[in-house]
Amino acid sequence: MGGNGEEKAVSQGTQPGYAYGWYTTAILMLAYTFSFLDRQILNLMVGPIKADLGITDVQFALLTGGAFGIFYTVMGLPIGWMADRYPRKWIISGGIALWSLMTAMSGLARTFPQLLLARIGVGVGEATLSPSAYSMLSDLFDKTRLPKAMSIYTVGIYIGAGTAMIIGGTVVGAIEHHPDIVLPLLGAMRSWHVVFLVVGLPGLLVALWVATLTEPKRSVRAAEQADADQTGFSPARIWRFLASYPLMSVSLFLGSAMFSVMSYADAWFPELFIRTWGWGPQQTGLVNGAASLIAGPAGMLAAGWWSSRMIREGRADACLRLTAYAAAGIALPAVLMPLAPNGFLMGVLLLPLKFFGGFTPVLIPTAIQMVAPAALRAQLGAVFMFTVGIIGVSLGPILPALFSDYLFQDEHALRYSLSLASGITAPIAFLLLLIGLRQFGRRLAELEETPPRG
Repeated sequence: MGGNGEEKAVSQGTQPGYAYGWYTTAILMLAYTFSFLDRQILNLMVGPIKADLGITDVQFALLTGGAFGIFYTVMGLPIGWMADRYPRKWIISGGIALWSLMTAMSGLARTFPQLLLARIGVGVGEATLSPSAYSMLSDLFDKTRLPKAMSIYTVGIYIGAGTAMIIGGTVVGAIEHHPDIVLPLLGAMRSWHVVFLVVGLPGLLVALWVATLTEPKRSVRAAEQADADQTGFSPARIWRFLASYPLMSVSLFLGSAMFSVMSYADAWFPELFIRTWGWGPQQTGLVNGAASLIAGPAGMLAAGWWSSRMIREGRADACLRLTAYAAAGIALPAVLMPLAPNGFLMGVLLLPLKFFGGFTPVLIPTAIQMVAPAALRAQLGAVFMFTVGIIGVSLGPILPALFSDYLFQDEHALRYSLSLASGITAPIAFLLLLIGLRQFGRRLAELEETPPRG
């Protein structure tokens, strides 16, 4: 690891150079791309799936958020512990194989419970990726390079989501007039079944590629050696650390989770265009996919570059501070975008929404890795996934659906439901992210054994 001279390796393995570190980052980004491709493709097929399975908006939200999110987050905790102890590349490789197979199995579902179980399997598989990837990247890069590496890794979110929208929209649009497709051995299948099969199976090749990576040594500060030697799983140790910095913990975990509610509401964005403007899947996928591919990566790379520069200039709290700024920046487009008077303006407002939404997945995991004790890096990354999953992944799709089904009692009121949800969550996220800045700076100063800079 390219860090301070006082750092030393505490586990077996090899320590790749920076060039190989960037190669590893690129492969992990590809894995993240497939993760979001498998996750987001569902959002373009709301209408056909609801019609074939006879389900409500809330039940569909369970497929995209609730059940998926709960298992995605809960399984992240034991997987985080495993990633702090065992070779991370094998954990990731196995997870990719699982979620790819379960995505393909979604293409065999004939009932809502069957599809729900398949989506739960996707969530369990995807839970292996980020805690392990966060830990690997923190062992490959020092604190000035880590934000950039994180930004490249997390670009996979928007590449996957954008690809799902564009390719998925094209495929769905091409086959929507052929509801039944006959495949060898499998017989007659609905068009959305075929989409799941086509999207899921290529992920098995990515699983094999990840298995070829070199596992980096786990490197920690010499001062943390005793802590790293405590390898037993202990929720009490996690709690003690969080309780030692309560305001910092609220900002890093609850603040980012509230921010993510606005980001994960994008599960409804394709359907928003379809219900509001009568667009087809191809046009909807193109607009949403282009916004994801352009503005999302731009926001992530800007977050990584800006925070790295601020850290080099001595502003150690850059990652958390910039996330708070992004929460303020996303509020207005998140509230106004669903209310836009035409589809063109709605698409334009997607750009700042996606741009600022790209800050949190880069900066908060980076901030957590910067302050985490060495033996808790992946586990605290899993706690981040847990809070974001329970609050963001689950509540993001469900909250607008609840408003549509029970408050407005009209599925065509989706635009008002999305706007209301963002109007509630944006100011809460901003305030929660701000309150922990001082403690975050103090924790960083303790690790550096230098006074924090104001």
